[in-house]
Amino acid sequence: MNRTPRTLWATLTTAALAIAAFAMLGTQAPDTATASSSDPAASAARSADPAAPASRNQQQWPTLRTGAQGSAVTALQQLLTARGHSLTADGSFGGLTAAAVQAFQTEQGLQADGVVGPDTWNALTTTLRTGSQGDAVTALQQLLTAHGHSLTADGAFGGLTSAAVQAFQKNQGLQADGVAGPATWKALVTTPAGARPSTGNTGTGQNATHSTSGYTLKFTKNQNHPMYSTLALVHNGKAVKAYRANSGMGSKDTCLSNEGWLPNGTYKVKGHETNRGEWNYNPNVQIQGYAIQLENKTCTPAPGQMPVTRTDMFIHSEMLADGTQAVDVPLKEDDFWRWDADFDYKSNGCIKLKPADLKDLFTRLDQAGWPKNLALQVS
Repeated sequence: MNRTPRTLWATLTTAALAIAAFAMLGTQAPDTATASSSDPAASAARSADPAAPASRNQQQWPTLRTGAQGSAVTALQQLLTARGHSLTADGSFGGLTAAAVQAFQTEQGLQADGVVGPDTWNALTTTLRTGSQGDAVTALQQLLTAHGHSLTADGAFGGLTSAAVQAFQKNQGLQADGVAGPATWKALVTTPAGARPSTGNTGTGQNATHSTSGYTLKFTKNQNHPMYSTLALVHNGKAVKAYRANSGMGSKDTCLSNEGWLPNGTYKVKGHETNRGEWNYNPNVQIQGYAIQLENKTCTPAPGQMPVTRTDMFIHSEMLADGTQAVDVPLKEDDFWRWDADFDYKSNGCIKLKPADLKDLFTRLDQAGWPKNLALQVS
């Protein structure tokens, strides 16, 4: 049948439009990535899909109870202190910590079981921003340092802390506003301690990412109470054991040889001994028995002053060369080769633990085979 050109063109155009519409209707399907959350079937499907990426904001608070160890416990103890329940932030969840948790839970109208779950964490954490001060800020700073953003844990939220919060938030996919709110606290506590900021560079240059595998020693200074600082043994980014420790005689001046605590930075472990001194009461060897030797470190003082090299640095305790305790000398408050009391945490610039803790650390490192690249991180 003959058609005029105009009629034929109209027919072809209509057919083309119909085919296009049919193709669109036939291929269009609901976008499960953007489907409405009001659709329970779609939500359930996304939840059940193991390949679906989980939001970092959906991480669960860790449940802590008696016997727990690590940086999350340290943060818990500092947050409890900030809420009026004073504790030593030693990273060890013992009876005193459990009692403080129960007291706080009672105040908040929560189940007072001494177990720290989501409700207790949410009640403990408080939003911090520039200008905030106190133990909660100290907890924030130490958590940030544990995640590779080195800060002085002085309890004052200033520009450096704000910048570290923003960097951490950006790395975690959070709103990088420098304000530590609930999502930031949860990410800090749930992300393994020791995790470093991602730089997007996997090479070996200065911007290469830092590996968190293996064993590391980490000394965290307590700015408010130096004698209650912490030495932790970290494995694969997680603190497996934390000990009360101190560095120096109480001075925060890192350039004061034999007096101040260690300068911040990373130290190579040069060696270890269980019988340093070779014979008991050797007057020429101040550090005897169990000792871990650290490399020297140059401290950069205030502008205009000469650099100071800190030498003869160890992780040690007070004991005889065979690891035993010296005889208690009557009327002498501090026996040189005997652990007498808590004031014995003072040290000539080294890191000092009580004998039982130092021997426990040696036992754990013996079991790990004393890793060749073992290092100490001081912050």
